[in-house]
Amino acid sequence: MKSESENIKRIQRVSGTFRLLFTVLIFFIPAVTLTYWVFFNYLPAGFTTELPVVVNQTLPLKTLLLAFSVSLIPVSVAVYGAINLKELFKLYERGIVFSEQNVNYIRRLGYALISWVVANLLFVVLISIVLTFNNMPGERMIAAQFGVSDVGTLIIGAVVLLVSWVMKEASKLESELAHTV
Repeated sequence: MKSESENIKRIQRVSGTFRLLFTVLIFFIPAVTLTYWVFFNYLPAGFTTELPVVVNQTLPLKTLLLAFSVSLIPVSVAVYGAINLKELFKLYERGIVFSEQNVNYIRRLGYALISWVVANLLFVVLISIVLTFNNMPGERMIAAQFGVSDVGTLIIGAVVLLVSWVMKEASKLESELAHTV
């Protein structure tokens, strides 16, 4: 059986790995998004199938810039989530596992998950407009998507918010007990 200090050290080591991962993602996500739109006209068809509309033409630079700008909506939420995860794992790496800071980062993660759904809904609507704007009248489209995975993400976000609330109240109780003589 492992001792408590060995477990804490393992948590700290794994947390350091996750902190590094989320630090990389903070820069990687926007860089990949920019690269995607810079090279969009040269991508094989399989790279564009996840878009809400079919693009059958070469897109002008103005459209690509608008598409990148619209993509920054969900990207900013993803980066916000990654920043909070990085900071949370930084605390775990330092052995801080039950503090008000932890609660704040976990609460922010809950809000990020809920915001992710809203950002993606907004993204789909706007990107469909941007990508079909240059089409002939009657061939322009507006799309919206909201599915089971979005409902699941909203529920997980709500659960994370509830967990952060419970942790906050538990932290208050622990603090009160520590100061009781």
